[in-house]
Amino acid sequence: MRSRKKIVILGANFAGIACARRLSKHHEVTVIDASACFEFLPNIHELLSGVKSAGVLRLPRKRLLESLGHTFVCETATAVDTQARCVHTASGRRLAFDACVVAVGGVNNTFGVRGAEQFALPFKTVDDCVAIAQRLRDRLNAGKKTAVVIIGAGLEGVEALGEILRGYRNHPGLSVHVVEGDERILPGRDPRLGDDIQQHCVDLPVTFHLGESVASLTKTRVKLVSGRSLPSDVTLWTAGAKPAPLLFSSGLALTANAWAAVTPALQSCVAPAVFVVGDAADLPDPLSKQAYHALDMGAHAAGNVQRFLDGAPLKPFKRGLELGLIALGDIDTYLTAGQRIFAGPSLAAAKELVFQANMARLDPPLGRSPAAALGQRYWRGLHRLALPALRPGALRNNLSGLRVIAG
Repeated sequence: MRSRKKIVILGANFAGIACARRLSKHHEVTVIDASACFEFLPNIHELLSGVKSAGVLRLPRKRLLESLGHTFVCETATAVDTQARCVHTASGRRLAFDACVVAVGGVNNTFGVRGAEQFALPFKTVDDCVAIAQRLRDRLNAGKKTAVVIIGAGLEGVEALGEILRGYRNHPGLSVHVVEGDERILPGRDPRLGDDIQQHCVDLPVTFHLGESVASLTKTRVKLVSGRSLPSDVTLWTAGAKPAPLLFSSGLALTANAWAAVTPALQSCVAPAVFVVGDAADLPDPLSKQAYHALDMGAHAAGNVQRFLDGAPLKPFKRGLELGLIALGDIDTYLTAGQRIFAGPSLAAAKELVFQANMARLDPPLGRSPAAALGQRYWRGLHRLALPALRPGALRNNLSGLRVIAG
């Protein structure tokens, strides 16, 4: 019989929970996170239009983890002592470990732009997006002219734009400016994808400012490095993330701006008893920081933790297919599969299925079959999100209109 080992997981988001789900309850597994609830972050943009509510996107971490036979500690981890093999928390607790999995993700990165911390609304959590939605709703429903500036035209910025247009594009007072330092939206992806999104916005109240960087922010304006000044009643900051400070302070990263370097097996390059997964990990062959990669990394790390504890050889992590769904509100949805890109409003149903399937997998209801639970969740969510695109007449048109953007 295997001895009962102590395993500590820092962070209970996609990677951390995926790891916990694969670890045996015969070990003493403790998961630490400062927030009581798991949040399905890939869908927080839908809060802006109201097609999702905050409660739908949250699950209680204590219930999720205790159902697996593990312990949840709702605290902030302040340091990992890799020599003494223990984790320190803000309350002064000291949790010893035989193996540790670091899944702390990243934090909002304002790149030192003056006024950004004070005047820009972050876009990282459910509460962030609830605050943005409330600001938009209060102004536009009161008939006020509202200039929105979205800083960053990566995945978060594009999906935020789509939900603002879903909810408010017919309001005569709305104008949206999207600022991106790169010369195209969705940097790093096939440029045809960004071109298609821009084409959708030609007749909408949207202006793109590409190749532009932000110099400073005030309560009512966004000043660009070029000297241009944009009016802004609601400023959204979707310009990226930086490493959590714990990585550097614990010696897992070489600098404060570096992610934690890991081997192909997801083992820390500086601390053999520590594995790093999700956004926090800097693999030799870098991955995009996406939830599906985090899930795969967390599950793989669990296997390697057990191998490490058994003194067995570790297995390298193998990336899956780069597969993603990007929504531009109710205007269009894009499926990316490797180098291939498809588009069509009916793909919103596939995006909703991914959300509901993952939530049902994380939190399977008691006393019901997984298939029945998923079916009920899916159709309930689909009713609000995608049903208009799936009525018989619209469905025929949308499926026949599924476009190949690349591939």
